[in-house]
Amino acid sequence: MAKRNTKEIILFEALKLFADKGYDGVTVRDIATEVGIMQSSLYKHYKSKQEIFDTLVDKMQSRFKDASTSFQLPDGEMQEMAKEYATGGNEVLKKISSEIFHYYLKDPYASLFRKMLSIEKYKNGDIDRIYREVYIDSAISYQAALFEEMIKQGFMRQANSEVMALQFFAPIFLLLNKYDGISEKEEDAIEILGKHIEQFDMIYRKGDIL
Repeated sequence: MAKRNTKEIILFEALKLFADKGYDGVTVRDIATEVGIMQSSLYKHYKSKQEIFDTLVDKMQSRFKDASTSFQLPDGEMQEMAKEYATGGNEVLKKISSEIFHYYLKDPYASLFRKMLSIEKYKNGDIDRIYREVYIDSAISYQAALFEEMIKQGFMRQANSEVMALQFFAPIFLLLNKYDGISEKEEDAIEILGKHIEQFDMIYRKGDIL
């Protein structure tokens, strides 16, 4: 029988509680009760609730980086990535976008972490910064750089790449929030996501590429 990893169990149970009640609404005793251990035993693994929270943030940032390798994003310089996206047609963007969307929506850690940050970002400036970086800024800056390169290579029409990135990402972010917690509607979400990418591609892709 595999040995129980108490440290990991503490983190996951704390994450569930934080996502439900917020950081201030949870005590160390609450976490210990969910784990099924004495409060004194929990302190053998983490010295405080704040350390548990900080460990969760560090762990999730690492998990997001590891998860990105499974999304089959084109690897290499931006010039090569732009070319692969462009020559692959909108099916490439649809496949990658649906995988990322599914991860943020369904992964038990990722979905709970987003809920936790959504609660705590209004109370803590550092958490707000992490939320914006993970879910907004990094995605928009990446897409803007990618679209700018695709414009330079002649795959897309002349336009403001930052505005394009906003137009591309905003509906995805909205869909993520709209369908959060409604697992039975996941297929509907993926279908709408695909139609969004098709329409975006139709507006900006130069007609002589395909």
